[in-house]
Amino acid sequence: MNLTKYRSIPCLLFLLSLIYPEDITLQSIEIESKSNGIIVTVTMDSSLGKNDITAWQANSGWFYITLYRAKGDTLDLGNKRLNNTVLDYQVIQGDESFQIGLRLRRNIEFHEFSFVDENTLSISLRYSTEYFSTLDSAKGIHSREMRNGISDGLRKWLYLAGSGMIVAGSVKGKDLSSNTQIQIGITTMIATFIIDKMWRIQ
Repeated sequence: MNLTKYRSIPCLLFLLSLIYPEDITLQSIEIESKSNGIIVTVTMDSSLGKNDITAWQANSGWFYITLYRAKGDTLDLGNKRLNNTVLDYQVIQGDESFQIGLRLRRNIEFHEFSFVDENTLSISLRYSTEYFSTLDSAKGIHSREMRNGISDGLRKWLYLAGSGMIVAGSVKGKDLSSNTQIQIGITTMIATFIIDKMWRIQ
């Protein structure tokens, strides 16, 4: 009778472990900036299920990642050197979860969870398409400026300077081969014309 009672204890412990699973300890958090967003890499001492991870964009500009059944040293994991795309960073230990907060210059429109290996979680955060359309329009303006050649003000000034040198040199009445001012003026005007045409072709 007593043996039967003691045999049920391991079964009871197993059922309790399923109901109250052991917490996962976070070992490191790495934040890497990319041109199209941010990659957050979280290393843990054991595996975490995808159902235990959530993320969302808050109206305040913060993006939050919550890892359920996870715990970590907030002093150690919260000590990060920020780059120019991450304005602020915080980690919060809750009763049943660990939260990572990132305040970014651009809103995140899309996020994806993937596992590099069993204990390493990679979270890809991508900027909104509105941000990329802004970048594309800026590139378009830049390329149009390049195709427009030398700016009007600089082109006029170079032509004016070149013609001024030619006029000043011709007043001296020297021969063209020995007149340095005329040579510099002609060279300036020809170089301006060629460079302007070359920039328009690009």
